[in-house]
Amino acid sequence: MDTLNRWQDRIEIGAGLWLCISPLVLGLPESAAWCAVVVGIGVIVLASEDLFLPTQIDDWGNALLGIGLMVSPWAWNYADHQYGLVNALAIGLLVTLMSGWALERVLYDKFKLWRAAHSHAHN
Repeated sequence: MDTLNRWQDRIEIGAGLWLCISPLVLGLPESAAWCAVVVGIGVIVLASEDLFLPTQIDDWGNALLGIGLMVSPWAWNYADHQYGLVNALAIGLLVTLMSGWALERVLYDKFKLWRAAHSHAHN
């Protein structure tokens, strides 16, 4: 997979940057703000690393961060704040989908290689 063509990582970096500034833009309560900034930094770090040194671990990490972000409004008691809730759900879903998409491509490519190696062994 071409490391410079990992558009999913670029979208994740943009989502992470948004998470870092969203508390100021949306006026999020303290718990939502901390969650957004911490998850945003994590997403940026993992997606940046994955952009230049692609591994499945970075994609799995961002998938978990995205899922955690979607759960955070209830875990950190800010589900009643509309902007915080929508921000966490939308960006969490975006990060999870982008990571899942990248993982699907990597795992599918590995499966094709495995299938090719094993189909020749049986012929």
